[in-house]
Amino acid sequence: MPEPLRPGPPVPLNTPLAPGAPERRHEPWAARTLRAAVARGFAPAPSWSVPVRHLLPDGSVTDTAHRAARALTADLATRGAAPGPALVLVAPTAVGRATAAEQHERLDALFDRVAETTAVHPGVPVVLAVGMQWTAPEDEPRARDRLRSLLDRAAARLPQVAPLGLWLPGPGKPRTLNAAVAVAEALGAAGVGWVDDDVTLDPGALAHLVTAFREGGCRGAVGATKVPHTKEFATSRTLARAKEITATATGYPHGCCILVGTDVVAGGLPGRYLSDDGYICFRLLAPGEPDPLARLRLVPDAICHYYVAGPAGETRRRIRRLLLNHLVDLGDWPLPVARHYFRHVLFAGVWPLTDWDGSRGRRLGLQKAALGWLYLGWFTKVAAELGLRGVLRRPLRRIEWAPYSSVPAPRPTARPRQESP
Repeated sequence: MPEPLRPGPPVPLNTPLAPGAPERRHEPWAARTLRAAVARGFAPAPSWSVPVRHLLPDGSVTDTAHRAARALTADLATRGAAPGPALVLVAPTAVGRATAAEQHERLDALFDRVAETTAVHPGVPVVLAVGMQWTAPEDEPRARDRLRSLLDRAAARLPQVAPLGLWLPGPGKPRTLNAAVAVAEALGAAGVGWVDDDVTLDPGALAHLVTAFREGGCRGAVGATKVPHTKEFATSRTLARAKEITATATGYPHGCCILVGTDVVAGGLPGRYLSDDGYICFRLLAPGEPDPLARLRLVPDAICHYYVAGPAGETRRRIRRLLLNHLVDLGDWPLPVARHYFRHVLFAGVWPLTDWDGSRGRRLGLQKAALGWLYLGWFTKVAAELGLRGVLRRPLRRIEWAPYSSVPAPRPTARPRQESP
């Protein structure tokens, strides 16, 4: 008899604090003042909510997550799915991200990984949600047609999986994720996972991810182990080398390929947070535990290939956006969580600000500290801007989306950048 998903006891979840929250009164004055100023320096719309159309397995369309969940429950029953909690797997993309042929190729590769997963875990009902965003109103019909085409391919190749289309205005990956989370909650799903459209998974990667998720009681988050590849740009090679040395904020699951307990993302990402993996990391980080990252696990056998950076101008905008995301998180979450992330995740090894890291030798330890100080300088500049905005009550209203103009996924045969020993 195939084994169903069996969620374990819920894990503690951290909650962000408002600038004037009573919990901040216990913080040291300097930390409280600085963090409150940074938090006030960013004031976007409170929600990512937009109208979402749900394209159901029978080809009909509904506007509500609950109706979609009822239709998916019935569809899974007709496919002979085992009783028990489901997994919702999400493929977020946009009609302008690639040509139809390119999106077919990328999704076909993901369908192969989903097929492997259902073969390894036959007792787990699976919903595959393809999210298709459009930006200009004239692109909406093209997005709808592209989505129908992709769902037809999914239905033909994955007879055991219930397909769902999410068709909504963009930009913003959290909009698609929140739409999928709403369906997952209505469905009573144990977990929600997603794979970006600019990465490539090794055979078996998704199945290994689900195995690790089950072994962890379907709680917390598990993520793929990322293998970097370089593009033809000098910035790509330079940044890849810097990442090898510093390993900045790489020890927890990233949002390019991740599977999380539905409770972690219940209600969706709030409008303040653009970074899905940052939000999940701060929700689950446990600084008081022997292993603060115990609920955030990387799976060594789940390999995910990605390209590092792009053209210089686009990379600068991308890094600025990343720094703004870090600062919003560091200003919002409880101080013990923010302090641990700053010292041991974001700026680990930036001696003497944080602990010395000589685990790979003195030379690499010095290089890591030097590069960390350069990054800290950029971080401080952006922090000063955000803090000043908070003091002057002239907050930043939005953080610009910073996509790369070219979003190819690495071919399975592409040569990865060799990591330093």
